[in-house]
Order: sequence, then C-alpha cells, then structure tokens
Amino acid sequence: METIREQLSAAQEDGRLVAIFRYGDEDHFLAGNVIALDKKFVLFKRVNQNGATDGAIVIRMKTISKLITESDYLKSLMAIIALACKQHYDDVWHVEKLLSYVDFSQHSILKATLRWAFKADQVVSLGIHPGRSEKTYTGFIASLKHDKLQLNEVEPTDLKARWQVKLAYADLNYVEVGSFKTYGMTAILERYMSQDFH
Repeated sequence: METIREQLSAAQEDGRLVAIFRYGDEDHFLAGNVIALDKKFVLFKRVNQNGATDGAIVIRMKTISKLITESDYLKSLMAIIALACKQHYDDVWHVEKLLSYVDFSQHSILKATLRWAFKADQVVSLGIHPGRSEKTYTGFIASLKHDKLQLNEVEPTDLKARWQVKLAYADLNYVEVGSFKTYGMTAILERYMSQDFH
C-alpha cells in the first residue's frame, strides 16, 4: 500500500485533482492540486465548491490521514472548474502568480511561504493542533525568528482587539495564503484598523 507521501507525489506528477482528509476527520476535506512536496510539508492549491482557486495551503504531511483521487465529488468539481475557467472566475486572487514569487530553493515549503507572506505584508491563517481540534490564527506576521514567529491576530467580531501571539514553527500544521479568507480579512483591516497595526 502506498504511503500518503507517495500518493501526494503521484498526484503532483499527474496534476490530478485530489481530496485531502486530516486528523482522521471523515466529514471534512480540502480539494485541489498538489503543487510541491518536501520532507515534512505539502503545498496544496485549494479549489472551492464553486470551482475557484481558494488559496495556497501549506499542510504538515503527518496531519493527513487519507487522500482520495477518485470520487463523484471530484468528478463533479472538474466540470465546475471547467465552468469557472470559461467564465473567468477560476483564479480571482491570482494564486498561480502569487506562487511564482515564493522561492522554495533556499528554505522548506513552510519557511519559504512564511517569508514571502512577511515580506509581501500578506494576511495569513495559521493552524496548530493543540488537542481535539485545530486552532487557527489569522493576521499579519509581525516578525520571523529562527524557530518561531509573532502574529498580529485579527478578530473580525472585535475590531478594537489587538492580540499578538507567538507560535513555534514546529507547532504549525497549516498555513493559508491568497484565499477568500485571507483577502477578506485584509479588506476588514484596510477599512477599520489603523495602518500601523501590522
């Protein structure tokens, strides 16, 4: 039986649309394409149910419990992606172009993505798995150190709040950039929060 890594590598090679399940959760998954792999992480271009590219996601491989390459949902999604391409809403956030700016030659997928987000002043969503569910933090990276980062977290239900969290790279299992969620948060910040927040 193929390992998760071998399945991801084959999907990348074939350019195949896949569904990734994490933490043994059989009810929720991410659909999309494998863009790159390293020893610990996979870079995944997510596609939402409307056939639109919905960000680049860095996922720690050990959190992936199952990979599906064939299903009725994936077949249906291929038809919807074709419609999205025809109607020109398949990549509204220009994720393909975004990925061309990330230099994976010097750093791991995780560190390269974080460095790009920091330098480009982009909102990120970060996930850690402290217990039974994944805790996510969304905001701007305030600083990157050798083994940790500081994030200025944004809470859309409390626009006056200003939190800063320190997260170790070793605890990060998920990093999302260039998505509806991160650009939506950017719009909130630009409209309601001071320019010096990040």
